[in-house]
Amino acid sequence: MIEDMAAMRRKHIAWNISQNPTQITIHRKEKVRKGGGYEEVESNLPPIVVRIFITRSLLSQTVSVLAGTKQTDKIYCLLADEHADIKAGPNVTDRFEALGETFEVISVQPQVVQGVIVGYQADLERVK
Repeated sequence: MIEDMAAMRRKHIAWNISQNPTQITIHRKEKVRKGGGYEEVESNLPPIVVRIFITRSLLSQTVSVLAGTKQTDKIYCLLADEHADIKAGPNVTDRFEALGETFEVISVQPQVVQGVIVGYQADLERVK
């Protein structure tokens, strides 16, 4: 029964992505321990098909930029299947180009059904 629910949710995610698919290639910068410090390792991951969409927040969000801060109510998100390799955190930066913009992954939330990962949703930020 649990596997049936997970399979059904995977199909829902695949259908949702197919409604507006975008192929992306993630460029990853990762800090890995080396000796007494860290080394920055860069790599390009294999292309994946995702859905990028915009959500609007009821509350404006303060975003820190080089010249100060700005208010925005647009939030970019990404939906990917369970095989996607997407990371966010203090030691890793995932960036990709899509829709004429460059995006950075800010956070990643696994989509879980009964303890089984069926996809990923990520919050994105447009960068220059």
